[in-house]
Amino acid sequence: MQQVTRSGGGPTREVEPPYALTTSRLGREARPGGHTWESHRHLDHELLWGVVGSVTAVVEGVSWVVPPTVGLWLPAGAAHEVTTGPGTDFYATYFRTEVFAPAWACDLPGLVPMYGALREVLLHMRRYDMPFAARSRAERVVFDMLQPLEVAAVDVPMPRDPRASAVARALVARPADPRGLDEFARWSGCSGRTLTRVFTADTGMGFVQWRIQARVRAALTYLAAGLPVSVVARRVGYDSPSAFVAVFRRVTGRTPGHCFGLVCDEDVEHGPVGVRSAAGA
Repeated sequence: MQQVTRSGGGPTREVEPPYALTTSRLGREARPGGHTWESHRHLDHELLWGVVGSVTAVVEGVSWVVPPTVGLWLPAGAAHEVTTGPGTDFYATYFRTEVFAPAWACDLPGLVPMYGALREVLLHMRRYDMPFAARSRAERVVFDMLQPLEVAAVDVPMPRDPRASAVARALVARPADPRGLDEFARWSGCSGRTLTRVFTADTGMGFVQWRIQARVRAALTYLAAGLPVSVVARRVGYDSPSAFVAVFRRVTGRTPGHCFGLVCDEDVEHGPVGVRSAAGA
């Protein structure tokens, strides 16, 4: 059964001086059926990483999916809701803003590559008996290794209308869902015209464009995790890599290869286009 943690009020402090950062494990043992932490804020920066299972976050109204080999950076003060699926493990590392404050870390949420060395140092520092000098050296190593993943920003604002919100959450959870506008409208209890209208009013995009944005955002996390273009295309709802690459380039201005150093997308970019969804998203 999904558990829910309600917001407890104002922003919370997770790291106390003299420490610069601290890491907590949020394990499946305490939350076997999944969990939702309702919208809340921290006075410290936060990094969600090491996911086994599924973790989604809505940060300042924008949805993110956290894959296993990439972390999600949350600047201090950012309102965020986090939801995990059944049997999920992950880590949350908090950073004091007085100690770690590069420009990229204080502005917007984003993805951070979680290299093996970075993961090991963060886990090593979960030891509470480390001498302070040794811990300070390890913290500086973490600061040196933390870098944002340089990809084009893809906004996926979440609609406020409860009907559109239910559809949006379903698509974030399963980007490849093949249902079209009319099917989702019936499922949410309204007409296709109404669903398009509320999506446009709440997000500035109609349903079709919003779904394209959501699929590309999900694709960014899968690509960052090292999955092949052909696999990512299927996971976000496209029958062929060429269809996926064409949409990805239209949204971001670059191919997956240009973003992530992949070599296979250039070969399929000009192939026949086919999209699983009748809605063209």
